[in-house]
Amino acid sequence: MQPAVGGDAVHEGRRGGWDALLDAFARIAQGRVAPYVALLALTLFVYLPGVVRLPAVDRTEIVFADTTREMVERGAWLDPRYGNTIHQFRPIGTFWAQGITAAVAGPERARDISVYRWPSLVAVVLAVLAVFWLSAPRVGRPTALIAAGLFAVAPLVVLVSQLAIADGLALLPATVAMLALMRLYDPADRQDDLRIALLFWAAMGTGMLVNALHTPILVGVTLLALFTFDRDLTWLRRTRPLVCVPIALVLAMPWLVVRVMQDGVPFSGMGWHAFLAALGGAQDMKLRAFPGTFTAAALLGFLPGVALLPAALKSLWSSCAERLPRFLLAWVIGYLVYLELLSSKPGTYTVQVMYPAFALAVAMLVMQRRGEGGPPKWSLIPWPPVAAVFALALFGAVYGFAREWPSLTAILLIAAVAALFAWSAKFGRDGDLTAWALAGIGALALFAITLLGVVFPGVQAIWPARVIAAAASATCAPGPVAVLGFREPSAAFVLGQPKAAYVPDTMPAGPDMVHVVESRWLDRYLASQAAQGRVPVQLGCIDAFNTMRGCPLTFTVLAGDPQARTCTPVANLACSLTKTQVRPSSRGCD
Repeated sequence: MQPAVGGDAVHEGRRGGWDALLDAFARIAQGRVAPYVALLALTLFVYLPGVVRLPAVDRTEIVFADTTREMVERGAWLDPRYGNTIHQFRPIGTFWAQGITAAVAGPERARDISVYRWPSLVAVVLAVLAVFWLSAPRVGRPTALIAAGLFAVAPLVVLVSQLAIADGLALLPATVAMLALMRLYDPADRQDDLRIALLFWAAMGTGMLVNALHTPILVGVTLLALFTFDRDLTWLRRTRPLVCVPIALVLAMPWLVVRVMQDGVPFSGMGWHAFLAALGGAQDMKLRAFPGTFTAAALLGFLPGVALLPAALKSLWSSCAERLPRFLLAWVIGYLVYLELLSSKPGTYTVQVMYPAFALAVAMLVMQRRGEGGPPKWSLIPWPPVAAVFALALFGAVYGFAREWPSLTAILLIAAVAALFAWSAKFGRDGDLTAWALAGIGALALFAITLLGVVFPGVQAIWPARVIAAAASATCAPGPVAVLGFREPSAAFVLGQPKAAYVPDTMPAGPDMVHVVESRWLDRYLASQAAQGRVPVQLGCIDAFNTMRGCPLTFTVLAGDPQARTCTPVANLACSLTKTQVRPSSRGCD
């Protein structure tokens, strides 16, 4: 019997340690300042590694950052453009926010992508704090704190905190507007009516400044869903529209002023479909998404909360006679229907504005079931070993795709993430949902840090611009680089290439010039150089992968001047037959 007693003592010790952590959580939740400090620490801990270490992500992020860089460089704060291209569907607010951080950082950091990510990081951090601040009077401080934590670590929320795009900034006004509207919708909530109304309309105006009509659309479809439930919108008088709407219009006005300056007539030259797409926000997809795309993105991007989301939504539906559950349902249903039927925006950048509603629904369920045994019906909490394998598979997919091996640091962190996934799942299966939520928040926090701060930055092949820059520096002294056969925006932002890509006959010459040529262009390049009486010296070869187009790339590094003494071949970049041959799968990949 003695071993059993000893085992029970160990179990009680572990349980007692966890109970102490839960008690600490309860004390933090009831503190006046402590919840904000805890959420600020969590968000900075999770978001900063990726913001600082993640290389520039091609296409949208780099177009935003390079447009801002050139705007600041030209001093043309009312005329952002990418080269000669004017993006009519990208409101001015995001460029201004990024331009302020770029101006503060100075011209020496003009090509540092992290500079342009700071506005997104700050906006998402403030959105997380807003979830607690605005929902706590309605749902209670412990519930609001869990909801804010679940919202903070959801992978798609983390994603927009990392990128220099409008959607990170837009998450803040959308979150504030919806939570303020939630407060105004409840007639029992009479705290600071005017202040909440002012906050609502200020968020509406700011949302239009940074992302067009994205926030008004979110509010509008929610109101439509609420009207379907209630057949009553008289409560909207609490928003004080006569007093507050002018505030929103003043905040949004620079968007239209810039459109007049750039277009003459705002949005002139755009077709009806393009115009409607432009009003919906700064992102656009060239192809319509398949039905269910946005629903799938919303679910997959809401870990760990998605494990209880079906049960939480069912609980809301059962309680929809009450105003709070009805509002949260209208928020989710209205916007999801809009996305599936009308939106032309990427699902990975649009569904985050539903996550405060998701998080509140899940947190309310967690707190309602305290003391009940077993997970709720409709729970998706997995068996702990399955949760661990799922985490390992996510990281394995990254390394398998890149055909690289993880570092020792990455291995240790990945193992810790898998253990936390399993630990959280065990709490959930045992019915301790508060412990499940806190452990899940910790698991997803470490997952984000590991993936975006260690794994992705440590993988080489998926960052062609960085690979090219490193190879050029390794073979030659720092100097100008000309790239042929890689036309992604990172070539312009990271390497300083012109927006109009080089062709063989326009490759610049010079004693310190390094030429980097993709294999499909190599024969034409050599023929052009020979016709000009030049014989470039081969210095090495590199492989990379264009993730935007899904194509492998092979580059040859050459010294444009055979007499250049600053360039020497590097052994680990030695060319082989496989590195210089043209790959069939790479055709059309630049």
